[in-house]
Amino acid sequence: MKFFTDSVARCATRIGTLSGFERLPNVSFETPLLLIYTKSGSVPHLTKDVFKTITKEEQLLSVSLSSSVLMMDVIKELDTSFADFVSMKEYINFLSIHDPAYTTNSGFQQLDSISVWSRTGRIAVTANKYMEFVQACKPDLYVALCDGDTNINSGAKRVSKAVLRSKTLLEQCLDIHLHSDTLKSRGILGPVEGGYNLQAREESIKYLKDKPLAGFVIDGLHNNGPSVQNISSEQIKEVVHHTINLLPTNKIRVSMGCWNPATVLDLIELGVDVFDSSYPYVVTEQSQALTFMCDHDVCENNQYAMSIAEKRYADDFSPICKQCKCLACQNHTRAYIHHLHHTKEMLALVLLMIHNIHHYLQFFNVIRNSIKTGTFSQLQTKIRLKYATINSESTTV
Repeated sequence: MKFFTDSVARCATRIGTLSGFERLPNVSFETPLLLIYTKSGSVPHLTKDVFKTITKEEQLLSVSLSSSVLMMDVIKELDTSFADFVSMKEYINFLSIHDPAYTTNSGFQQLDSISVWSRTGRIAVTANKYMEFVQACKPDLYVALCDGDTNINSGAKRVSKAVLRSKTLLEQCLDIHLHSDTLKSRGILGPVEGGYNLQAREESIKYLKDKPLAGFVIDGLHNNGPSVQNISSEQIKEVVHHTINLLPTNKIRVSMGCWNPATVLDLIELGVDVFDSSYPYVVTEQSQALTFMCDHDVCENNQYAMSIAEKRYADDFSPICKQCKCLACQNHTRAYIHHLHHTKEMLALVLLMIHNIHHYLQFFNVIRNSIKTGTFSQLQTKIRLKYATINSESTTV
């Protein structure tokens, strides 16, 4: 895997290109990039055919260990890759540890393993067990096993243990990676730990930066789940700036979690390249439709999202967004989706997911264009106004 950017600044918005995937050598992605959130390789609420109606462009799928670990025995028995097993072989896939859409239970780490939570409960995963899974699934890009169980409230002792354990796990994962014929052409990313302790972050990066890694994941800022959307930029800005300022400029930087769009823009301004789309999924689960990119004069949407359950939409026969080209907005009304929601029809979540994924993909297209045209700051101002209430609150996670 190769990453190229012409930006020489460490902490700044930048356009980059991610390419050189052995399995699909002709596929490339422009950053800032959105990973498509999946559960076990499938986009929630959508069939593969429906997902293809949302976008014809190449996409990079985000798969978590916690949602897919129970597949390992079957994948090994069939001697196939994860992409083939879930019938998503035309997509590049990225393997992370925890599911960013669900809060990770804290406090279950052990000396030589970390805990992941599947639908059957807690599973202790060692580096050897994890790499056995990686070699069976053959992801195109994956994160080394790590202890990211820290947040703004974590004490010095917990942070220190997270850094030390992650260092040990990385050593074990990297050793197997470098000696594996299956994985030598795949990309492995190093997790930067340290919570909100700047010195601990420096210690983590000092160990990582000279390793043969494809990039870095800025980890340990939260414990995943819906509460991440309420974390303000002010809360994380200092630690992210300090972290990125120490990282090399020629490798990708990833930040997982359902950050709200205003925070995503602030992280891009600091130099983060890759995010996941757990945010539109979380919003869908809350029966909301994203409208933060809507033009108020045309759509009369002056908030970042609308709750389709509200009574005022029962007789509203306009689409979610008049300018939106998604299947939901082109064919269905707010009143119809409101009706589906209250009759508990599955189609309500399907239509909301179609709209929200489309809306978020368009958001990232606009981000890349704004960087190229020098209008990124104007985009930030527009989105910040929509999310002013969230980003004015100081939230503890």
